[in-house]
Amino acid sequence: MSDAKLSPDENEEQPFNCIDEANAIINDVKSHVAEICISSKLASNASQIYLNIRTIESATCCVQVTSRGFKIVSSQYDTIDEDKLIKAALKQNGNGGAILDHDRDVDDDDEEIFETPYALLDKISPRYVESFGNQLCQQLRQLQQMRTEFHEEDEEQEEDDEE
Repeated sequence: MSDAKLSPDENEEQPFNCIDEANAIINDVKSHVAEICISSKLASNASQIYLNIRTIESATCCVQVTSRGFKIVSSQYDTIDEDKLIKAALKQNGNGGAILDHDRDVDDDDEEIFETPYALLDKISPRYVESFGNQLCQQLRQLQQMRTEFHEEDEEQEEDDEE
């Protein structure tokens, strides 16, 4: 994910818009999860928003969406795990010290940020891959059927033209 998007009309960069991004994500993946919605309890702002996701397997999580990517912050809806809150606050405040440096190393190892919602779902929901694949196969079958019907119409038109 990038921090900004190029405007189609101009070569100016547009700021990252979390609400638009969240709505696009919801529309893209809603048929491959049991539930997905914007958290109504966690505060969102211009740079971050939280999504509650329940996978097809019924696993739940709360995901923070920022310009950096997608990060699972809890295994429960509308929640940020306390240890992640503390580490994020320490990191944001820039507190130094040997203990905090160790915590940052651990935090960086534990903190997995996914570039796309698809990568996140691929990691947490085996049935997401199956659902996505099935939808893709169905769309390909529909396309093939449309092409077959189109060719049949062309052949009928050619026969009519010959008569």
